[in-house]
Amino acid sequence: MTPNTTTESEYHAARATLYCAAAAVFTYPTNDTVRELLDPEAREGIERAAERLTVADEATALLEAFEETPVADLESAYNELFGLPSDDGTYAVIPYEAHYTTRDEISSEQRRIATVVGLMEEFGLEPSDDFAERQDHVAAELELAQVLAGQRAVALESGEPVAAERVEKAEATVLADHLVEFVPALAHDLRRATDEDAYVAAANLVEALVSYDNGKHPDPTVSADAANGGEAP
Repeated sequence: MTPNTTTESEYHAARATLYCAAAAVFTYPTNDTVRELLDPEAREGIERAAERLTVADEATALLEAFEETPVADLESAYNELFGLPSDDGTYAVIPYEAHYTTRDEISSEQRRIATVVGLMEEFGLEPSDDFAERQDHVAAELELAQVLAGQRAVALESGEPVAAERVEKAEATVLADHLVEFVPALAHDLRRATDEDAYVAAANLVEALVSYDNGKHPDPTVSADAANGGEAP
């Protein structure tokens, strides 16, 4: 193993760390979730990874906001944003990719979701029993990005360039055909819908992370919809 390979492996491990944190803050906030996020060792790892990926300011703001916000306030804000409809039946923010990418076309929505499910199955990611959301939920897709980054780090650390290249291609698809297609718009809606510092910070971090990471990856060779026999909406 060369030093360069080791450095590259550590870089992708840092990516996995940040995607893990981003996914966590888009799940329902609990005492356990917040405690794990702010655990001193975890926090140090997030801050170190954020510096490496040039999103240190966003990560620091997120950690500080979650530290200063009572869990009960986080729960209330999460419900108002994602969990409870307003009097007219609409939601403040809809955290699903298909809402932003399919223009309410059922067949396109189904293809989008099926593509994400296929990627999750291919790389061994299964939603936990207590995750009751669709697979195109932002937290699920961020966790998929975490798993891929982690697998790429392991492949490089183990000296398996073919496996690393396979994961890189999948990452390019997840970023260009999924995350970049809706995360910036979701972040915009989130900032407009709330003045809760923790979720404004979450929006800023996830947008910065996805935008940065997409710029570091090549374009996917085949788009997600084309691979499923359809056309991009």
